Formats: sequence, C-alpha cells, structure tokens
Amino acid sequence: MNIPAQKPEKQRPEKLYRRLLPFYMKPTILIAFMVISLIGQLTWTTAMAMSGAVDVRWCGVGFGLGIVLGYIQGGWIARMWARDYLRVLKREITFWGAKGATGTTVFVSLALGVPIVIGLSLDQAHGILVGIQSYIFGFIGGMNLALYLWVRRLPK
Repeated sequence: MNIPAQKPEKQRPEKLYRRLLPFYMKPTILIAFMVISLIGQLTWTTAMAMSGAVDVRWCGVGFGLGIVLGYIQGGWIARMWARDYLRVLKREITFWGAKGATGTTVFVSLALGVPIVIGLSLDQAHGILVGIQSYIFGFIGGMNLALYLWVRRLPK
C-alpha cells in the first residue's frame, strides 16, 4: 500500500525580520516620511513668517510637542508590532486582537483630534491653528523616527 507523501507545511519564522514588515515600515520609507514631514514644516513656517500675520513661535512650540508625542506613539506601535506582528501574519489574531492596538488607536485619535477641535472652537485661533499644523508635522516625524529606530534593530 502506497501512502502519498504529504507536503510539509511552510514553516513561518518565529522571529521577526525586516523583510516581513509591510512596505510602509521599510527603513527607506520611514526616512522618506521623516524628510517629507521636515520639508512640510519648513515650508509651512516659511510661509507663515512671510505672511507676518501670526507669531511663528507657535510653529516651533507645535512642532516640538508633536515630535515628543509622536515619538511616544511610535514607541508604543513598535512594542506592539514586536510582540504581536508575527501572530497577525500567522492569522492567529487580528490586528485588533493585538495587545495595545486599541490603546494606540485611541491615543493617536486624541493626540491629533483634541488639538484640532480646541483650535477650531476658539475665537481668534489663527495663531493656534498655525501651531497645530506644525504639531501634526512634528507628530508624523516623531512617530516615524521611533519606528525607524526600532526597524533598524531588527535583523534583515
């Protein structure tokens, strides 16, 4: 009696490698996001300085605060992906089943949404809105910086 040999299942790696990450998490792409964020910030600050209608110090304050909060967000995302990304790839859990997925989503929603709502609700908020735009550029840059530093430590 001949029993056909079963094809061995492809073994998925037990360790996270850079090549397993999606396109938008590749080091080159993360660097491009940071550069675009910086160019956007410089262009925005220059435009606001040329208009002379607002105090451009709000741009610096917003950008600095955005970098700090974005870096925190990026660190949380990196920890979540380091812990659960392979399980998501293996379809053992969904992204929303990953520990911290809901918390990071709520944090980014609040970190980006609250300043915008507050800025839009204030009278004479033009100066604050200028800072909020810079904050968004900083948030994006800071988050991508934290993710880049994490991805760099992963084996190729």
